[in-house]
Amino acid sequence: MEEGNSKHILILGKHQYMVDNLQNILSKEGYQVVGFDEVEKATEEYKHTYLDMLVFTGAVNPNDFSEMLKWKEEKFPASLVFEHHGGPATLAEEINAAFAKSGK
Repeated sequence: MEEGNSKHILILGKHQYMVDNLQNILSKEGYQVVGFDEVEKATEEYKHTYLDMLVFTGAVNPNDFSEMLKWKEEKFPASLVFEHHGGPATLAEEINAAFAKSGK
């Protein structure tokens, strides 16, 4: 595991199978990842005391997107937001680059 990869990531997506796929990829990179396909589940069940990044898949409903951003800003204002619109093959590289760019 690379230094810093124990960061906490929360994924929100439209379909649970997409969320599970991204979750598996990022978990293999050493990240602590949980994912949900519903805003209500995410906001009720996310129990970590800190969140490093909130990841949206490209298929998230705009209302859900707005609601999750509001929740993130209230609970974890310093966490990053990443929108993943591509295929899963580049996800880990993109997440690593986003953390590197932010200095976190």
